[in-house]
Amino acid sequence: MPGEIAFLWHLHQPPYEDPETRTFLLPWVRLHATRGYLDLAAMHRRYPEVRATVNFSPILLEQLEAYAEGRARDRFLDLAARPPADLGEAERAFVVRHFFAVSYEQGIEPLPRYRALFELRGRGEDPARAARRFRDEDVRDLQVLFQLAWMGFFARKESEVVRELLRKGAGYTEEEKHALLAEQARLVGLVLPMWKEVAAGGSVELSASPYAHPILPLLCDTDVAAVALPDAHLPRRLRARDEAERQVRRGLEVHARVFGERPLGMWPSEGSVSDEALEVLWEQGVRWAATDEEILLRSVPPPADPAAIYRPWKVRAGAGEIHLLFRDRRLSDRIGFTYARAAPHDAVDDLFGEVSRIDSGFRGHRALVPIILDGENPWEYYPGSGEGFLEELFGRLARREEGIGTVTVADTMAWDGPVGRLGRIHPGSWIEANFRIWIGHIEDVRAWNLVGEAKAAVDRATGRGDREAVEAARPFLLRAEASDWFWWYGEDFATETRTDFDLLFRNHVQAVFRALGEEPPEASLRPIVPEGRGFGEALVAKAPTGFVRPRIDGVLPSYWEWLGAGLYVPGHGQAMYRGAGPFARMYYGFDPHRLFLRLDPVRPLTAPPFDALAVEIRGAKASCEIEGTVRGGEIDLRLDGRTVGAGRFERILEMALEFERLDLGEGDHFGFAVRLFHDRTELQRMPEDGFVPVEVPGPHFEETLWKV
Repeated sequence: MPGEIAFLWHLHQPPYEDPETRTFLLPWVRLHATRGYLDLAAMHRRYPEVRATVNFSPILLEQLEAYAEGRARDRFLDLAARPPADLGEAERAFVVRHFFAVSYEQGIEPLPRYRALFELRGRGEDPARAARRFRDEDVRDLQVLFQLAWMGFFARKESEVVRELLRKGAGYTEEEKHALLAEQARLVGLVLPMWKEVAAGGSVELSASPYAHPILPLLCDTDVAAVALPDAHLPRRLRARDEAERQVRRGLEVHARVFGERPLGMWPSEGSVSDEALEVLWEQGVRWAATDEEILLRSVPPPADPAAIYRPWKVRAGAGEIHLLFRDRRLSDRIGFTYARAAPHDAVDDLFGEVSRIDSGFRGHRALVPIILDGENPWEYYPGSGEGFLEELFGRLARREEGIGTVTVADTMAWDGPVGRLGRIHPGSWIEANFRIWIGHIEDVRAWNLVGEAKAAVDRATGRGDREAVEAARPFLLRAEASDWFWWYGEDFATETRTDFDLLFRNHVQAVFRALGEEPPEASLRPIVPEGRGFGEALVAKAPTGFVRPRIDGVLPSYWEWLGAGLYVPGHGQAMYRGAGPFARMYYGFDPHRLFLRLDPVRPLTAPPFDALAVEIRGAKASCEIEGTVRGGEIDLRLDGRTVGAGRFERILEMALEFERLDLGEGDHFGFAVRLFHDRTELQRMPEDGFVPVEVPGPHFEETLWKV
């Protein structure tokens, strides 16, 4: 009996509107709309035989409406619309700095003029100085190409304006630029009508998240984080179940207003669940939810059976039971990260093979395979915005190749196979089955304390009967509770615009107090992100601060060996978290002669999890791929048949590469990436996209405090 895949595509963007200026600080709603949102809808419209669940966060729906109705403006859009000659020095620097914010491999490299402008800007240079090299015609082409690079395959096929400007490639006029911006607005306006059309056809179930995408269990009780993280430093205890209820209720209302009916189920933000959060969902009329496989494996009595995720579950939720699915992490992450670098046919072969293998373990009934991931972010790293992969996947699913079918989450509520039952749920999210990302860092603690103060102020005003002020303050409080601010706080993830997220969060907190006629707390007026903590283009958590002198022996080092090294953490600069991959961190550093790399595993290993590796080098002087041959724990690093470095794995992976053997000298700029393979399949790439930039240091690097 063939297996069934339950796809759940989650679409979400944070609340970007600044409460003070009413402008959108960041452009991602607009830019994702012309790619992922339209592309996925077009694919479902083309293949109505493929069933799936598509989840919109209500805060995203409101922003899509604002753009479609012409009420939303973002500063990126305003600067794109202005003639280059009218831009001031700081504005030109902003454009030159930020208008390359797209995947280099899939967005910049395929467009020759865009690539030439990227090379004109250079890496690591002060944006204002780099902008002085840009003539007006360079800036105008950059204004246009940034919009074009974010156009997905639907827009590139269906829009004559987009096709013609891509064909032209360079030398754009002001008239052409404004025609493109008008066309972009039209395309954004198609998103919601297309999804309404697809849903009306019956093959797609539309679902929601709580209104502003909060972490419901932490709103209910921040102390629930201690269940999985008993040693975590937590904020002052916040118990705001009424806020959790309001987030769910408001989310259902917005969804019903936009799509004409209430959703049956919800993807709780970040797959975050707890007993109290499930009770809130049930009491508000939500009948299904979903989370990660590890939540289930920590909720059932040991020993946990990994195959238990391939069926629906009923979980106690207060006086009722809620229907729950648990995502297959490995297959979800393969779509999110791995298949982008495989040929579409090979990728879908692999997926179908895995589903068939899972199904073969069941007798007398079919397996249910929940695949749940961001439905917007993966396609930036796929060639052609994922068209080849999605076409191959949807086409073969529509033909039910190998008997594999698709179902919506609502379909599984009538599942005719075994259904599990739980009296309790482990509190956690789809990341590590805990809430560390959103509450485990001192910056998170400061932010949660501000949320608590804002909530207390609203409660005081409610007690005074100041209804009008409370109604004015509540929208700002709901947005201050969004998960997105906490995602970027701490050292787990980084983005060039993390200071914008910090500003937006604090402005929402301040707006709560101002709506109540009170002075905002002093802590909300100061950045939570410390000064000097910007990450820029390097996509690193920490830049090198001095020479390192490690022993390349693969054993856990002394404190001093890697002191001064730079640090890259998978996920930096990403809106997605990758659970798969054997290594959790990559340190990098140098002395005047060598580049040193160190990869630390997620969990202790006794043997290398890879049988080959490669170090990619990209630079102005040369681009190459260094092959690493693994023999036991020894690693030979060779380029064109000659040894250029060596490494070793015992408990960690350590490597050293000779600058001179790579024809690199003092002052040369280059980028590097490490790729790990097993049986010719890529296990992991660090960084996940792009390259970590480095400048070959001179002997006086430490004295001049050089940094990447």
